[in-house]
Amino acid sequence: MNTNVLRAVFTRNFISYFANPTGYVFICVFVLLSSTATFWPHEFFAANLANLDQLNWVFPLIMLIFVPAITMSVWSEERRQGTDELLLTIPARDFDIVLGKYLAAVAIFTISLLFSLVCNMSVLKILGDPDAGLFLSTYLGYWLIGLAMLAIGMTASFLTGNLTVGFVFGALFNTPLVLAAFSDVLFPQEIARKVSNWSIGQQFMDFGRGVISLSGVVYFIAIVVAMLYVSMVLIGRRHWARNWYVPGFHYLLRTTSLVLVGVAAVMLFNVFDFRGDVTEEKLSQLSPNTVKLLKKLEAERPVKVEAWISPVVPDTYVQQQLNLLSVLREMKAIAGAKVQLRIHDNIKPFSPEANRAAERFGIKANRVYSERQGTMADDNIFMGVAITCGLERVVLPFIGQTTPVEYELVRSICTVTQQELKTIGVVRTPAQITGAFSMSGGPSREWRIVRELRQMYNVEEVDPSKPITKKYDALLAVQPSSLGPQEMNNFIAAVESGLPTAIFEDPFPAFASNVTPTSAPLPPPMSNPMMMMGRRPQSPPKGDIGRLWKLLGVDFVADKVIWKEYNPYPKIPVLGGEYVCIDKSGAKDPFDKSSPISSQLELVLLPFPGAFTRLQSSSLEFDSLIRTGNDNTGTIAYEDMLSRDPFGRQSLNPRRRKLSTDTSYIMAAHIHGETEVAAPVVTPPGMPLAVPGTMKKTKIDVVLTSNIDM
Repeated sequence: MNTNVLRAVFTRNFISYFANPTGYVFICVFVLLSSTATFWPHEFFAANLANLDQLNWVFPLIMLIFVPAITMSVWSEERRQGTDELLLTIPARDFDIVLGKYLAAVAIFTISLLFSLVCNMSVLKILGDPDAGLFLSTYLGYWLIGLAMLAIGMTASFLTGNLTVGFVFGALFNTPLVLAAFSDVLFPQEIARKVSNWSIGQQFMDFGRGVISLSGVVYFIAIVVAMLYVSMVLIGRRHWARNWYVPGFHYLLRTTSLVLVGVAAVMLFNVFDFRGDVTEEKLSQLSPNTVKLLKKLEAERPVKVEAWISPVVPDTYVQQQLNLLSVLREMKAIAGAKVQLRIHDNIKPFSPEANRAAERFGIKANRVYSERQGTMADDNIFMGVAITCGLERVVLPFIGQTTPVEYELVRSICTVTQQELKTIGVVRTPAQITGAFSMSGGPSREWRIVRELRQMYNVEEVDPSKPITKKYDALLAVQPSSLGPQEMNNFIAAVESGLPTAIFEDPFPAFASNVTPTSAPLPPPMSNPMMMMGRRPQSPPKGDIGRLWKLLGVDFVADKVIWKEYNPYPKIPVLGGEYVCIDKSGAKDPFDKSSPISSQLELVLLPFPGAFTRLQSSSLEFDSLIRTGNDNTGTIAYEDMLSRDPFGRQSLNPRRRKLSTDTSYIMAAHIHGETEVAAPVVTPPGMPLAVPGTMKKTKIDVVLTSNIDM
């Protein structure tokens, strides 16, 4: 490489562009178009996000005008002025001349892009607080688009000596890669999806989300390398003999081989990609467990993920819409060919796509309410996802504001690809969380937690009146204090056997009318014949819940409700007090970050919760998952919680007495480890009785939570 020649060619082309007003006009037009595309659409202010989403959609189209304006004179002007022969006779290789001209075009574009960057960043800084990482990665993507399109446009310039024709050729040659993103207008769905994946807009998409992907960089660099080589071939045509078709065929073969190598490189790095989320808030970064699951995904057929998302949503749903789109695309990028993704992000009610979503998957527009310009407004929006694999499918009809997007999507993918689901045993208690028929209230629906579990596990109801001998993957028990004596014995035996168990016990279940508080007696059966005889029926006996607490090594406060005066949302005045809100702002280290159970928690609301402490005599490991903190806490006695009116009806006592303690209370804990329990008395035939009091070692694995309304 002759650096002197390269520098001379670069300087001459760079300075000549700014030697007349045309260059300045094109730069001003470029900055004006990019700024208008960013801030003019009403979606920018409706979304209320300081980003460049609106510009991302139209930037390749803007480049169809601006790139030919730079490249049209790269070689056409040399021919027009007759200086092309001078360039070709200097002691330099064709590569030096081509590279010098290309770098001059890149420098011109880079200066224009810097003007746009400064203008857009200044406006965003005034209007909000933009994410610097997201902003810079987006402009890096713009710059890479420019590199690729400049190389294509420069190749077009080598074909003609006319400036106007050079402009037209530059635009035409770049059009296929730009308009490939809209290929669904011309091609069937499957073909359109494959064509769209090779478009400039699709390859830029990661950069627009704040993710720098090696596959995207390789895509743009491959275009640059291929087009620079074609330019060298075109400029070297002067050396061809009269039978030009011989070297022409030779160079065509070499060019085709180079293009195929570039395509193979892009496909290779799509599979073995290196990606980095450079945003300050890590907007597109998936958890390590999600990445691990997607990379190890095994299915006989690819998983098809189809999403229907409205293009415009209320400002309260904008962040969730952005999160859903980011997670979907990041999951597709990581899973590769294992996941087929199709996003309908321009769907409208009553359109053919909307009708198909409703008929096939039951996904319909959901009516949501939001505040708009001081008044309440309602909108019908789509935010649904369907995941299918063979005959298995999971449908998420609507992704609400509080729906954990990554968790729901990964769980659904795992559900449709798993051949053998794990089994969760739900212990039958009077809480009836799996649904049941009640003589007093008629049929009751199963609780939402059960419906959620059914989407990923086999859920079976467990009858505690019989010994629990089946080895479930985990047990779920809600309000086990309401079990009878024999049921309690069988349940404790299951916990002693080492079955992983989640226990929810609540001293004051405020929102479950059929659940008996821990310290209250069970209600008498409604069909008791004693009622017919005018005699007061007796409550059925409860099992000894104290045995369970002793086994777990805890002291459960059964007759007190915990309160904490802290409200992170002042617009919701009911929060605080017995509606205990726990987050990192209201307590120091409220969640155990070392435990996978609680490490990702940000806010927990526990209405009328209880609490428990660890017994000093316990040998089990005790991990406090949720704590209230010491500030503004206290207790209310259970007997003060309710009052009766003259007609005997119970209601919440408005004059309940609050005792201030300023103590940090534990609401949830993971209790695990090895302990000793009494061995059962076994009498084999022909053998003497076993000695009572014999102890055996066992492993305990329990998560205990002192609230069921959380």
